[in-house]
Amino acid sequence: MELIYTNQLDGFDSGKRYRNPDLFRSVERGVSKVVIIGDYPEIEVAYAAADVEVEVQSRKVPVTSAPGKRKTRGKRTGTKERTTTAPAQGDANDPKPKLSV
Repeated sequence: MELIYTNQLDGFDSGKRYRNPDLFRSVERGVSKVVIIGDYPEIEVAYAAADVEVEVQSRKVPVTSAPGKRKTRGKRTGTKERTTTAPAQGDANDPKPKLSV
């Protein structure tokens, strides 16, 4: 089976199998050839080590986000840092009151 790793959003051939390279975790069984579109050396190395034929292609068109969605990279802006505090000893909201011995 031939497997294509790409993060394109449309233009899929119904007779081929596709995977999102950003979600790659491990080599899939039963694959005889892998086509990787874009720069994903970890996928190339993994399949080459499994003795699977690997073809790497450069992206012809830059990936854009789906209509109506904003593509963000890195740290999100406008989010507040979450902090937690331990309840004080004997606090009424403490589910497990602390006992002194």
